[in-house]
Amino acid sequence: MYEGCPFDVTPYDTSNLVKTPNLVNVNYTNQDFWSMKARLIDYIKEQFSDSFADFVESDLAIMLIENWAFIADTLSFKMDQIANEIFIDTVAEVDNAFRLSKLIGFVPQPPIGAKSLWTATITTAVSTDIEMDSPVEIKINTDEGLRYIELYPANASLEPSFDDPIVISAGQFMNSNIVGVEGRTLTQESSGTGAIGQFIQLTQGPVIANSVRTFGDGLEWEMVDYFTDSQPRREFRVEYDSDYNAFVMFGNNRAGLIPSTSSLITINYRIGGGTAGNIVTGIVDFQQNVLVPGLDFRVPVSFTNYTRGSNGYAGDDLEAIKRKMPAWIRTQNRAVAGSDYEAFADQFATDYHGQIGKSKASLRLHGCAANVIDLFVLALDSNGSLLEASNELKVALQEGLDDYKMITDTVCIKNGVIIDVDVAIDMVMDKFYRKFEEEIRERVSRRILQFFDLNKWDYGKTLKSVDLVKALSDIKELKDIDVNYETTDEDNSGETVTARYYEIIRPSSYEINFVYE
Repeated sequence: MYEGCPFDVTPYDTSNLVKTPNLVNVNYTNQDFWSMKARLIDYIKEQFSDSFADFVESDLAIMLIENWAFIADTLSFKMDQIANEIFIDTVAEVDNAFRLSKLIGFVPQPPIGAKSLWTATITTAVSTDIEMDSPVEIKINTDEGLRYIELYPANASLEPSFDDPIVISAGQFMNSNIVGVEGRTLTQESSGTGAIGQFIQLTQGPVIANSVRTFGDGLEWEMVDYFTDSQPRREFRVEYDSDYNAFVMFGNNRAGLIPSTSSLITINYRIGGGTAGNIVTGIVDFQQNVLVPGLDFRVPVSFTNYTRGSNGYAGDDLEAIKRKMPAWIRTQNRAVAGSDYEAFADQFATDYHGQIGKSKASLRLHGCAANVIDLFVLALDSNGSLLEASNELKVALQEGLDDYKMITDTVCIKNGVIIDVDVAIDMVMDKFYRKFEEEIRERVSRRILQFFDLNKWDYGKTLKSVDLVKALSDIKELKDIDVNYETTDEDNSGETVTARYYEIIRPSSYEINFVYE
């Protein structure tokens, strides 16, 4: 994948953030209750001054005017709300965001279960293989309540092999080729109705991405994004609601096969996802006694995670959908311009190897390399920070791009570079505000996090102290603000930190100091 992909290449051009005007919430002025009431009274005074002049607050006429103003205020609010809910920039209800997504074919990213690697250990080797049916289910207590981790044998790509047992070979003490994935497997049975477009709602959720397996007529059916037109194949689709409950959809015998009437449909699926499975290394030590054929006793097997849990994701929320959908629409389901490659990469996620957090596409400055795109990527960890992408994630991204890129393009996927910055802020305040220090510190901290929000930051962007001062300037208690940045490069520290086109600046720490006068 990396052949012919030198790192230090002068770019001809790089992709840039697409800046589109943001729609603001529709909110007409003077449509509230008090404005409506005042305008109606003024109208009556102007039009009916000769016949009506009783505007005492306790009068029946005022009650009728207030009733009308209340109804008008309510209707105005509902009209504003409806108008806001039909635009992706202003939608406020996640249900409506899902409806807009479905309207254009955009699919929000469902939950992903955290992944960790495990060992199975015995104290005394035995002369026969020890086989344990997978999954081996482990319960853990988290801040989010009781959660499950299921253990499976790992394949060559360190992904779970669902249909194979976990084996400790004869004469061996350990098997370290085990993968644990957060979540729990459930089974649901139903019957074929013979109806066109039959669907089955799974009874529990949220359902983890790509975890649904469906069996009908004794055979496993294939999960697809779209039914194969004019081919009644054994295919099914999965759709999600805004809570990531899932619906299994079948075809119409022209595109996708209809399950036969009264046939048994068995659906295996996994529920969970999110950060609950992001356990620390070695925190779980679980023991299970295994019955081994040929032995008259059970063998105790200990399971321990030798890596931390990572890549857990709860699924796209409202803000993620509002951010991703416009970029997805602009690509038109293909990668041509640099921004297309960047949009595809920024929304790329895998089931077991994490997801891309930030990418930058550049075109080389050499005529003979005009069709070579250098794509610099960084992965997103479960806390929303950037880190170097694993080889498995980059390989999956390369394979995913093969279906979308121009046939003549060559894509070189490389690691982006993070410039870690320590931020030191000295703020001068009147001594009167000393007793409010913790409250002001919290406000400043929130403002700093907003300033460094990953969605507002791009590769190659210069960090200036004056910009952070500007972001903090509306906190009126602050009389003076001094900002200093420190990196591992002394020449790239101080009031300004610069980044090359494949580098991105991220805060590693920030220190807030108050000086009182």
